[in-house]
Amino acid sequence: MKQFCILYFVTCFLLLLPQAVIAQHNHGKTSPEVQIDILNRLGTTYHEKGNFEKAESLFQKAIALCRMHRLDKKLGQSLYNLSALYTETANYETAIKLGEECVEVLQKQDDKETIAKGLMNLETCWRKRGIVINVMIYADSAVKALRPLKKDTLLELALWRQGEVYRKINTALAIPMLKEALVLAQRILERHNLDNIYNSLGQCYIEPYTTVYDAAIAERYFQMALQAALKYDKKEVNDSRIQYGKMCIVNKKYKEAEHQLKLVYHDAAATNNNDQLSVAAFCLSEMYFARNNFQTAYRYLKEHEALEEQYNTAQKKSTADMMAFNFKTGRVETQNKLLKQQRELQRVKQEQVSFRNNVKIGVSVAVALFLVTVTLVLYRFNKKKNLLLSKKSATLRQQLLLTQMSPHFITSSIESIQNLIREDKPEVAATYLSKFTRLTRQILESSTSDYISLDEEIAMITNYLTVQQLLHPGGFSFTVDNDGIDTEAIYIPPMLTQPLLANAVNRVLTGTSQHSVTVQLLLKNNKLLIGVSDSGGPLKPGELQRILESWTINITAERLAAPVTIKNVILEEGTTGVRTQLEIHYITDD
Repeated sequence: MKQFCILYFVTCFLLLLPQAVIAQHNHGKTSPEVQIDILNRLGTTYHEKGNFEKAESLFQKAIALCRMHRLDKKLGQSLYNLSALYTETANYETAIKLGEECVEVLQKQDDKETIAKGLMNLETCWRKRGIVINVMIYADSAVKALRPLKKDTLLELALWRQGEVYRKINTALAIPMLKEALVLAQRILERHNLDNIYNSLGQCYIEPYTTVYDAAIAERYFQMALQAALKYDKKEVNDSRIQYGKMCIVNKKYKEAEHQLKLVYHDAAATNNNDQLSVAAFCLSEMYFARNNFQTAYRYLKEHEALEEQYNTAQKKSTADMMAFNFKTGRVETQNKLLKQQRELQRVKQEQVSFRNNVKIGVSVAVALFLVTVTLVLYRFNKKKNLLLSKKSATLRQQLLLTQMSPHFITSSIESIQNLIREDKPEVAATYLSKFTRLTRQILESSTSDYISLDEEIAMITNYLTVQQLLHPGGFSFTVDNDGIDTEAIYIPPMLTQPLLANAVNRVLTGTSQHSVTVQLLLKNNKLLIGVSDSGGPLKPGELQRILESWTINITAERLAAPVTIKNVILEEGTTGVRTQLEIHYITDD
């Protein structure tokens, strides 16, 4: 029996123990999702009670937990809560930043309801900041997000707010939005927003810039707004009476206007609501002025001015008191923070001394290792690069030598010399052999040099063309024009022109017109231009591509790192031919 009683009392104690205490006791055992939900619920409670500082702290803890555990859906909801808090405290810049992050995060989680709330909150922020285009964008986006959800209460609110935005820009667009909101509001049991929608519709018909001005329709909507407020939203009754009374003045229904405005006046006086009392007095002044009762109108106007002055004085005093309070509170907080910072600085300074020493040693070792590593890498890279360049240079030299001394050219030259000997022309054969030998020596000598003088290159060009003339008697004539250049002072890479010369000789030997080859050297823009022209007629179909793709021309272009240009030209004697041109960087002996 005794054990049963003890068990009974323990059970009752646990059942009666406040849930917040239990939650706090189990805080370390609950999942992150549950902890976040608790923080958000507590933050919302403090927000509703007006304790913004405590609510902000709880929402920030929830956001930190969400980020830590990567709970994106919870993060979006927590960001919305904190954004709504900052909106209410007029910290619009931070509210917009958090709201935009909220929408971005939740779009990936498909939480359309919270997305819509976030969009409506962003619309409020931009409305307060006066950026109309952004207000329109977010109002439209909120309605679009809510339509698939069939959440009548939220959609009705979003449509009303969308209509309020467009009401001040284009009433013709606003009216359909507000009427759709009205249909939804009439289906909702809690019709607390019905009077606001009726008031907005009434305003659409009396706005100064409206295209559908109709005072009678506006009066009817304001009257329906008053009826809805009396039935569903008692707090808005006086505001609705003022709107309806002002419209009755416009429509010259002075008795109805007087009745409604005096109800507001007496109610505001009884509840000490000076704001509504001032508005009611001003409207009564306008009404009596319209009825030519100037004495009564003046009395209400003076009362309105007195109330406004009293309100302004109270506001100034409240602002001054708040500033003084904030100053005192801020000073105490600042002093406490300074003391705490001084203690923290002393501790940090002691830690920094040892930390700096360790960092210096660590950085020195790291830099030394880095420099050694970089040096080794660069050494190996340069060594490999130089080896590849040497191989490439050797390959190019071999290829260039082959372009200058092709087997066909050598064989043809030797056969021509043999034929001259058989024909008993020893003097011509000796001349041919001398020039062929000299050309061979020039090519072999230049193949071992990086640069030769332009004078040597011209001598090689002349010898090559002379040998080709001897090889093909009567085949063509040639000229070499150096344009008065100091050929002994300019140095260029060797064996660049032979592929151009070979191409020109082949073309004139196969042509039908006058056979001539012209070599022109010209200095231009710190470059040496070498052009080889032939009279072998214009380029035939496919010939340009064949020349450019030939391996001798490709080797020359690779050496120059620049393309070889080939085009049709008209020569001085009126014949048509082809000009092949190189641009060469040269050096001088200065």
